[in-house]
Amino acid sequence: MGFNVLIVDDCSAMRFVIKEVLKRTGTPLKEVIEAADGKEALEWVRVIPFDLIITDLNMPNMTGAEFIAHLRVLPQTQRIPIITVSAESNTNRLEVISSLTAGFVHKPFRTEELREEMLSILRN
Repeated sequence: MGFNVLIVDDCSAMRFVIKEVLKRTGTPLKEVIEAADGKEALEWVRVIPFDLIITDLNMPNMTGAEFIAHLRVLPQTQRIPIITVSAESNTNRLEVISSLTAGFVHKPFRTEELREEMLSILRN
């Protein structure tokens, strides 16, 4: 048994960092999939049932906000916990996103902060 996790960020270095932090949670992992934008991520959620999604907000092709909006209207994905990891600073936008997600970590972040967000969700 293990968790399926989707990491969505247009920066490959950030996806690598997030994946490494995820490994350090000590949580059993099954599939850890990476996507470069919301459009690619939507293709993955159609074929793999994810237990957690970690997404940036500002990406090309389909933003994280658009991706989250798509997830929340589909019955098979509306309950997947989502952590947003972003440098976004618009308070109004963050309030809307926070109402649709399980957590938010502001970039740049301390790896321990992201690890704790992940653990709080994966433990439940």
